[in-house]
Amino acid sequence: MTLLTLKNIGLKASDKSILQNVSYEVQAGDFIIILGSNGSGKSSLLKLLDQRYRPSVGFLSLKQKNYTEYSSSEFNRMVKTLTQNCSESLFTSLTILENYILQTGNKRKEGRRFFSNFLEKFNLSLAKNLNQVVGNLSGGEQQALTLALAMLSPPEILLLDEHTSALDPKTAARLMAMTGDIVREKNITCILATHDLHIALHYGNKILALRQGKIVQEYQQVAKNNLTQDQLLAACY
Repeated sequence: MTLLTLKNIGLKASDKSILQNVSYEVQAGDFIIILGSNGSGKSSLLKLLDQRYRPSVGFLSLKQKNYTEYSSSEFNRMVKTLTQNCSESLFTSLTILENYILQTGNKRKEGRRFFSNFLEKFNLSLAKNLNQVVGNLSGGEQQALTLALAMLSPPEILLLDEHTSALDPKTAARLMAMTGDIVREKNITCILATHDLHIALHYGNKILALRQGKIVQEYQQVAKNNLTQDQLLAACY
């Protein structure tokens, strides 16, 4: 089933073309890797998909309904974004528990117990220290918390804008593996933007390569599985 449609999408800023004639259909259950170098348009494309940007031309539809027809609350339940900057999703001056309460409105003791148990899957230390101020957490802990809060009510589409890129390699690998497991377990349609060839080869069922705001290469599952890192580098960069 086609979940998301992009048709002839273009994006300009100050007369500079950022995205050009991007057309694609995302199927329910897809895990698509958007691969490209800095400045290729990856982040701009994800910002279009989560309504932070509006296309200059073309249109976007979600479940055969134009993006502009969704209310903000309805759209935000269906589409969630994680970036490398956790302050976009978390209140860093508040505690872990206070972030949970603000998101859910649940102040009851039962809610605290539920969230503590829920957090154990993401990070045991977080689950045991709900009164810790978020700003004092490590980058990896903040990302784990952001992912956990997003999964309290799983979206239909999860957008990942290089959400592991600010972490050290070991922490990034652990968080990426956790993200992949959760996406598969909950059957969430996922679109991940990255410049990391390792992530592109080891996650997802499709790769879209962006260069100068255009889709220049697409790999479906079978072709993707047979790619080497050198082949992907030569094709996409």
